[in-house]
Amino acid sequence: MRYQHNGKDEYFDLSGRPLKKSFMRMPIEFARISSRFNPRRKHPVLGTVRAHKGVDYAAGTGTPIMAAGDARVSFVGWQNGYGRTVVLDHGNGTTTLYGHMSRFGKYKTGSRVSQGATIGYVGMTGLASGPHLHYEFRVKGVHRDPLTVTMPKPDPLTGAELARFRAATAPAMAQLKRVEGVRLAAR
Repeated sequence: MRYQHNGKDEYFDLSGRPLKKSFMRMPIEFARISSRFNPRRKHPVLGTVRAHKGVDYAAGTGTPIMAAGDARVSFVGWQNGYGRTVVLDHGNGTTTLYGHMSRFGKYKTGSRVSQGATIGYVGMTGLASGPHLHYEFRVKGVHRDPLTVTMPKPDPLTGAELARFRAATAPAMAQLKRVEGVRLAAR
């Protein structure tokens, strides 16, 4: 059922659970994985063995980078080898990091950002050997592989919001119940 929640149209199942995922595994379109999460690998610029605690997505410079989930921007700026970096705090101890950007989006530290909003653009700042997005997923400060981590389920509607959802969707549900028993002719 479509329902307006927090000022935007979203889709929910009949129990009030959102149908959208809480996180996108790939916060960039038109890219390929150029380097996977790996606890030990040789760094392409430094030549030393060190952990690669994220996933690299190779894409053309200027390709938009999206917020993986609804969040608050906790950092926007230069961060050593990551170059131009954005860190998002999604609550419940989950953060995501986006590195090597060519430029930032319109969001500043402390801003709220919605899933899918453009937070920056692919580049090769910091210690990068080519244009790509370095994407990290952390749970309570511990790095997790964004391609395999079990993503948290989105929170269902509760309390007064659930009651408003049921009241708003009741006419559509009544109409569905009326036509439930109707069979259409088929060849």
